[in-house]
Amino acid sequence: MNIETTGSFLPDENLIAARQSFEHGDIDRQILTEKEDTAIRLIAERQISCGLPFVTSGELRRKHWAKDFWFGLQGISCNHIDSGHIYQPVETAEDVVHINGRIAFNPEHPFFDDFRFLKSVVSDKAKCRQTLPSPASLLLEIYDIADGHPESTYSSKEELIRDIAEAYRLTALKLYELGCDSLQYDDTALGLMCDDDYTKRLLQGGVDLLGLHREIIDIINASLEGLPTDMETSIYISGGDPIVPEWEHIDYPDNIMPKALSSLNFDKFFLPFALENDYAIEVLRHIPQGKMVVLGLADAHSPLPDDPVALSSMFHKAARIVKPSMLAISPRSGFKLSSFYERALSYEDQWRKLKELAEI
Repeated sequence: MNIETTGSFLPDENLIAARQSFEHGDIDRQILTEKEDTAIRLIAERQISCGLPFVTSGELRRKHWAKDFWFGLQGISCNHIDSGHIYQPVETAEDVVHINGRIAFNPEHPFFDDFRFLKSVVSDKAKCRQTLPSPASLLLEIYDIADGHPESTYSSKEELIRDIAEAYRLTALKLYELGCDSLQYDDTALGLMCDDDYTKRLLQGGVDLLGLHREIIDIINASLEGLPTDMETSIYISGGDPIVPEWEHIDYPDNIMPKALSSLNFDKFFLPFALENDYAIEVLRHIPQGKMVVLGLADAHSPLPDDPVALSSMFHKAARIVKPSMLAISPRSGFKLSSFYERALSYEDQWRKLKELAEI
């Protein structure tokens, strides 16, 4: 079986210690960057040795996850909230998105230097992939900030959608110019739109859900318009904190997933599944023929081995719908997820997981 990953890896102990020292003020940014560079070199070499078709930086420089990219766009700044209740009932401290102008492409976005470094490390030994948070996730972030009415923070909703899509499109073109072989969107918007609690909150705020479905699909497709055909495009569809979207509601008439899977203009779909819910594999029927599908089947947060029989069974069920040559398998999510620090998995466990997948 072909194996892939969604691109996020756990850092080694040296980088974890350096990050902690930086946060405590014991080292400066330059030293932290040098430690990150070293860790990315190691991560890239390990990915190449695993035979992965595309290599990422492991997303090791990320702090705010999606917000790392958004804060680098023109028109968006970072506001630090020391305490309070930010869209949740618990006390928290957080860096939040602040709209301070029209959202636009930033030719000096720090992600470009990060990608240049990755490209210099990988050279011609493998192909490079850049992951970005989905433009639809940014749209929903602004919906949340504006209590469901983005026109209250922007000139108009239509202009907001156009500006976000164009900022992403130009970013993708710049990445291609720098040698990017594969662009991957990490999306939580589609998963959120299948969450009953989230959609109820939107409805209570007067949001037209079906209209928002169209906006989500349109903003993603607009961001992909005119991209070079030799740069692969893919989307990882996450359910958010649960990781696996609520596939069981796929046949509901107001569910966004059938529309999204059938009309999003990607070459490849990364889709996570729970092994105990094999009926969910039927969602693949909504994906047009000729698209690649990566089945997220392995547990990325447990050091315990995955059941090879269960994984193989899911693959064969998927192969009844999608040609086996168009299928691959991967962990259900990134190994690191949104927290910088590792979870139950160790640095070496993640590589063992990939080796086990390759042996199925």
